[in-house]
Amino acid sequence: MKKLIINAIAMALVFTVGNSFAVEGETAMVARINQQLESAGRDQYDALKDPGRKPLETSRFFGIKTGMTVLDMCAGSGYNTEIISAAVGPDGLVYAENYHHVLSLINGELHQSMLARLENNRLPNVRYIVVDAEDMPFDNDIDIAFWGFNMHDIYNTEGESGTQIFLRGIYLALKPGGILGVSEHVGEAGYDNADLHRLEPGIIMDMLEKAGFTIEATSDLLANPNDDHSQSIFTTGLRYNTDRILVRARKPG
Repeated sequence: MKKLIINAIAMALVFTVGNSFAVEGETAMVARINQQLESAGRDQYDALKDPGRKPLETSRFFGIKTGMTVLDMCAGSGYNTEIISAAVGPDGLVYAENYHHVLSLINGELHQSMLARLENNRLPNVRYIVVDAEDMPFDNDIDIAFWGFNMHDIYNTEGESGTQIFLRGIYLALKPGGILGVSEHVGEAGYDNADLHRLEPGIIMDMLEKAGFTIEATSDLLANPNDDHSQSIFTTGLRYNTDRILVRARKPG
């Protein structure tokens, strides 16, 4: 009986200590993200995006934690890169990936904005790489991959085959059991989603499952019931506040 009691106490101590570390880690992550939102050197449009992106809550949904290695897929100008950089902290690592098309997109503005964000080693735990999805230098290395607001561009221009090339690159990069987080502007059947820069949630799920991922959860954290899905995401008054879906999917362990 004494042995059972001692074991029970030991287990309780392990749980308490482990839980304490978890709470401490969460508190530190919250502080880092909040500090980063106020930091100098952010892009001129970042503050406009913050309310609609809910960076802290989104990071929690995807399971980003201190010390992780995260791939920010199609990072653009790096809004999400910066948030993830703060979330994983100095012991974590973020790979911000853009494919070569971004070098010429909008006269290279996104690429230049990313470079400006990283000037003077401003985000020391970020590595910026310009590489196409099929050529990424990862092999079961990444804890979490994030593909933010870009699957619609690939699917609407390159179709299912092009989308699967991107997803295959992500799948190979992730560790067994790793997470892919997707955020996307909600599209609806019957509208020209290519023109509106949107994607139907059903297509997202279908693409992920065909790539071998298991859908774990979806979230309406960034939902906007006033968005009827009939307008472009760039419409004045709707930009940065569209109806969006978050999807968390897992690579089999």
